[in-house]
Amino acid sequence: MQIAANTKISALIKENPAAIEAIASINKHFEKLRNPLLRKVLASRVTIADAARIGGCEVERFYEKLEPLGFTVSNITKTEKAMPEPTIVASEMPAALAKLNVITLDVCEDIATGNDPFLKIMDAVDRIEDTSALLIINTFEPTPLIAILKKKGYSYFTDVKSPELVHTYFWQESAAETKAEESIKPAGNSFEDALARFAGKVKRVDVRHLEMPQPMIIILGELEYLPAGEALYVAHKRVPQFLLPQLEERGFEVAINEVGPNEVYLLIYK
Repeated sequence: MQIAANTKISALIKENPAAIEAIASINKHFEKLRNPLLRKVLASRVTIADAARIGGCEVERFYEKLEPLGFTVSNITKTEKAMPEPTIVASEMPAALAKLNVITLDVCEDIATGNDPFLKIMDAVDRIEDTSALLIINTFEPTPLIAILKKKGYSYFTDVKSPELVHTYFWQESAAETKAEESIKPAGNSFEDALARFAGKVKRVDVRHLEMPQPMIIILGELEYLPAGEALYVAHKRVPQFLLPQLEERGFEVAINEVGPNEVYLLIYK
């Protein structure tokens, strides 16, 4: 497999699972890849370049670790200037953010112990109001979380305090709710029509008994290996608002059938 700075970490792992240990050995920032839960959330959204920035290392370090596993780097890519270690630059807080009450959530301990802080973060996000902002204290810039919340209409500001301490703020600008609604519209096809289209080519999974973030992790994991031309039928307790932008980003469409409280069915397909 030929790789470049924009290659997704998930693609490396799918091609050769030994890439997990190879990347984890670069520095302690990447040891979290050994945690299956964190790997599902992070690897599918982060490129080699993203990871290099998060870990404060050069892209070339990844190539050095991956080439012995059979990955190849083009000559053009090899001659590109490697990413320098990030320089800490004092950032000025946006005026809009400075006026808000800040709710602080420190997830450094969760990351250090291999626990997935996604549920804590989503609970905190739900508490963001027009007069407040959420501060996530982490050991790296939370690129996947930023991408998810941007699609839901949140603004963000990252303040790198040190190579191992990053403050990321999230808050809602005006019309954020409208933007969020626009970003999570399901496919125009009716649920019944979509289901009929994939008759005999549907894989089923029930996540109603799981607590966040396991449903999203299970669904994304199933989609990673879903054969072309097939659809994933999901029994869920609710419409998974934070999953929908990730599906859109991966090129999937989704038809939704809301039967009643705690009974929602999704058909996910390309």
